[in-house]
Amino acid sequence: MHLLQETGRAGRDGRLSYCHLFYDDTTYLKLRSLSHSDGVDEYAVGKFLTHVFSSETKQHEKICSLVIESASHKFDMKEQVMQTILTHLELGEVQYLRMLPQLNVCCTLNFHKSFPNTLAARNIIVAAIVKNIGVATSDVLAEIQTLKMKGEVTYEMKDPAFCYTVLEFPKDICSLSSHLTKWLAEIETCKVRKLDIMSSAAVAAMNDSSTSEVSSGAKQTLILQSRILDYFNGDDKCNTPSKTTQNCAFLRADIKVFLQSNRHAKFTPRAIARIMHGVGSPAFPNSVWSKTHFWGRYMSVEFSVIMEAAQTELFNFVDRNAALAT
Repeated sequence: MHLLQETGRAGRDGRLSYCHLFYDDTTYLKLRSLSHSDGVDEYAVGKFLTHVFSSETKQHEKICSLVIESASHKFDMKEQVMQTILTHLELGEVQYLRMLPQLNVCCTLNFHKSFPNTLAARNIIVAAIVKNIGVATSDVLAEIQTLKMKGEVTYEMKDPAFCYTVLEFPKDICSLSSHLTKWLAEIETCKVRKLDIMSSAAVAAMNDSSTSEVSSGAKQTLILQSRILDYFNGDDKCNTPSKTTQNCAFLRADIKVFLQSNRHAKFTPRAIARIMHGVGSPAFPNSVWSKTHFWGRYMSVEFSVIMEAAQTELFNFVDRNAALAT
């Protein structure tokens, strides 16, 4: 679906302008698949929370960091999803942590004039670094920048990370994980529903049978306005079924072949569903997995249906491997 406005008119010279809506089912299905790109499973959320509230973070007022790139790959979560979870932990009913400004956790320091120990003798910050004494990050960066201006050092910052301080440890991580997963699932469902409603409204307007071009355009506008009003009024008519199918005869067979062909990888049902929908993720990027024969092959099948089939085949795959090992 693409909405285009005629160039250089509406709001500029006062003349009437028209917007043109171009619609095709392939684009709709692709956008619908992408709506699942931020989704996460309870298992992944549980692993993420276990890391955030690990034994290393129990020290009172300790500043903790979570390197974004490595964590994103480890938990197969996008950066914005991890940030959403952390923000909820700070602003939810219970404040579990306090978020701090992001920073780079790794700084490579190169000395050009003086040796580190020599420079440490006349610079307290360098001395602190050499002795591994805790100093405020802002003080360190400011002093290193000063040393750079003097030609003493150059430095490279890398590994951006989320920073936080744990204020309270959850009594039951499993319960918290379940709560967060349900909340994120509602967000995912809402995204898909909005797209289905938009698609339904566009199709209803395009299917208008008026013969006159002028009257047809006016009626299409009224249809769109009515559908939009229904949506914002919370009308039940907005619960429009999608154009995806609920089953496919070869789905489970193809998932079985896919698993056998990629024994080296550790999949989750969601990861398999994403690949079948042609959607990449941090742990399964487009650049690698778009080369597989099954990439985007089942875009027209409901995402949840693929996840259920994938879960069944994953269990069967594990059972078969266990039987072969004995």
